[in-house]
Amino acid sequence: MELRAHGAMLRRHLRLILLITIATFVISAGLALRGPGTYTASMRLAVSVVPDPRVGEFFKYDSYYALLTSEYLADDLSEIVRSEAFAQDVSNEMNYEMDPTAIANTTRARKTHRLLDVTVAAANPQEALRISEAIERVLNTRLPEYLAFLQANNGYIRIINRPRVTRTNTLATTGAEVALRTVAAAFAAVGLAFLLEYLDDKVRDRRQAESFFGVPVLAEIPAAS
Repeated sequence: MELRAHGAMLRRHLRLILLITIATFVISAGLALRGPGTYTASMRLAVSVVPDPRVGEFFKYDSYYALLTSEYLADDLSEIVRSEAFAQDVSNEMNYEMDPTAIANTTRARKTHRLLDVTVAAANPQEALRISEAIERVLNTRLPEYLAFLQANNGYIRIINRPRVTRTNTLATTGAEVALRTVAAAFAAVGLAFLLEYLDDKVRDRRQAESFFGVPVLAEIPAAS
């Protein structure tokens, strides 16, 4: 009985639910199609430290501390590539084509153990590739200036994945985003319909009359055809 009542309520507010759902779909699709495309250039670095030569016939946990130091260095490097000083060097490498602040705001670094993933977001693939290649050149030529500790302790950084550009908002991700917004709007519209029904004090059928007055209905006047 409750399901039947809910179904009748949804039918009464069907126009509102459809209006909100369709409007959200149209607006989301329009914004997705008219919005600017975004591209991401990604590269991966490996950070390692060569263990000190073994001296004597005893175990010194050399490999363990080398691995641990590598992770600490990867942490430091992730902060360095997002710093203003590093962005300034990248801007210098690009002959000041971009403002260092813009470079710092579009550069992200994520560490996974001793690996570091550096990504650059831009409005077009050429710009993303230029920034990431400039970052690669700065890492290859000026990194010891930032991490002097690397040279003193046999530190080593290698670019294992060179910059590669991909489109961020692909057709699949755009479609999934539009679909997610549309489904969320449909649930919100259904919730709004339940709220309107709760606030509505009209008595529409036998069940509502019996529930409201607490007495059985003896007869009904049929609706005019």
